Amino acid sequence: MSGDMFGALLQLVVFLPLVCLLAYAVIRYGIGRRFSFLTGRRMRVVEQLPLGPKSFLTLVQVGGRYYLLAHQDNAVALLEVFDRLPEELPAPAVYAGQWPSPPAAGFGEMLERFKDWQNRRRGRDK
Repeated sequence: MSGDMFGALLQLVVFLPLVCLLAYAVIRYGIGRRFSFLTGRRMRVVEQLPLGPKSFLTLVQVGGRYYLLAHQDNAVALLEVFDRLPEELPAPAVYAGQWPSPPAAGFGEMLERFKDWQNRRRGRDK
C-alpha cells in the first residue's frame, strides 16, 4: 500500500510542475499569438458608454474615421460617422445613482451640529 502511495506522490511531484509549465507556455505564447488580432492596427475602440444592462454606445476608430455604434441585445446600429474625433465633454458633477456630493464632504459640519445638539440636550451650552 505504501508503494502505491509513493508512486502517486512521485507522479504528482513530476507531472504537476510539468502541467503548470505547459499551461503557462500555452497562455503566454500560444493564446497571445492566436488572439493578436484583437489589438488591432487599423481599428480600435476609442470609448464605450453603457446605457443599460444589455445596451451601450461604442466609438470606434477605423483608419482616420470614427464611427458611433449602438449595441442592444443582438443588434448593432451605426448612428454617426465622424471625420475627426468629437471634442471631449467635461465630466459631469453627478452621475446617475450617486450622491450629489461625496458623503464625507459635509460630515465634519454634521458632526459639529450633532455635538452642539448633544451639549444643549445635556444642558451644557458652550
